[in-house]
Amino acid sequence: MNRLPILKIVYTHLTSRKRQTIVSMLGVTFGITVFIFQAGVITGLQDFFIEKTINSTAHIHIYQDKNQKSPPVLQKIYSADETWISVPNIKSKNELPKLKRGLQIVEILESYPDVTGVSPSLSTQAIFKIGVSDVSGIINGVNIRKENQLFDLEEDMVNGSIIRLETVNNGIILGSGLSESLGTKLNDNITAVSPGGVALQMKVVGIIDTGLQELDNSRAYSSIRNAQKLMNVTGSYITDINIKLKDVDQAGILADEFQSRFGYTAEDWKEANEGIFSVFRIQNIVTYLVIISILLVSGFGIFNILSMMIYEKMNDIAILKSIGYTDIDIRNVFLLEALIIGFLGGLIGLVIGFVISWITSAIPTNIEGIISSEYLNINFDPLFYLLAFVFGLVATGIAGYLPARKASKIDPINIIRSQ
Repeated sequence: MNRLPILKIVYTHLTSRKRQTIVSMLGVTFGITVFIFQAGVITGLQDFFIEKTINSTAHIHIYQDKNQKSPPVLQKIYSADETWISVPNIKSKNELPKLKRGLQIVEILESYPDVTGVSPSLSTQAIFKIGVSDVSGIINGVNIRKENQLFDLEEDMVNGSIIRLETVNNGIILGSGLSESLGTKLNDNITAVSPGGVALQMKVVGIIDTGLQELDNSRAYSSIRNAQKLMNVTGSYITDINIKLKDVDQAGILADEFQSRFGYTAEDWKEANEGIFSVFRIQNIVTYLVIISILLVSGFGIFNILSMMIYEKMNDIAILKSIGYTDIDIRNVFLLEALIIGFLGGLIGLVIGFVISWITSAIPTNIEGIISSEYLNINFDPLFYLLAFVFGLVATGIAGYLPARKASKIDPINIIRSQ
């Protein structure tokens, strides 16, 4: 049959029951809007966290795990197979987390083609004091130029300069949260006290805000030499090696290689943030379950409306079949009605979802938590919008197919006899 009469029939059905048609479209529109906004917010937050993590932390972190078991000391003396050795506490209480041959390891790592930067560092807990303020934190002794190459610290500086860490003898850069807790400002003098009781007078030469609140509330930077003074160790003493890679997806593979080669724990950035990524996976599951539920509800609405429409249009179906319309034509009429509802409702949902997301992203929210951000980061990926639209269209298509198939099986003779 000519397609034009079928389109006219579809148009007549949809416009003759405008209220039901609009309600069905609104169901799809609401589902797509929620899909766009909720998933956009969740994935946008995740992307922002991953970006901040990649930029502010090492792709691979090499360190000595204090919980890693060491071979019994007596094995050096009694190595015979028939000797049974029992040592209740095999670690020295004074053992420090030093990376032996640490600087040589740095040189080896710098020769790897997949490595873009390597920064040795010395990390230790410290108590920061100024006046009556007394705050605990972590002081990182670093080569500030190498550290800046890895993490672009200069971009996150809100006050002062990273170069002053080299020019000022006892300079220190404080995280923004740590600085706020101490009540310090640029050029203030503070006292850093190590766990061993060594105290060092230091001058605040910069304040840094990475957006990762956990780091900003506890971390400070000094030169490696000043950190070594606090720990009262030699000039070759380092505890950590941070590595940046050309391809962050290779971090897991290279971490295993480095751990096997150097004998120290090598932790990639995904493993270090596994707890956060587990929460993200749960968020994604919950988000998609909510969205699917909404689209299923709108699908049932379309199913019910088309079923009622078929019941009311029994005579029309009998007339159409009597003048030559096939079962396929009848099915296509009602299936096309469902698809038009899904198409129009989906388009409106995309527009409303985009507008709501854009307005929300422009409103200052000043988020404080795991990460800090002035505005809500929302995902506007076009592929994401396409997925939402197709998903909504498929849902309405499935909802409309069953009543459309039922309509195509109606026998016009039985309809006429029942009159």
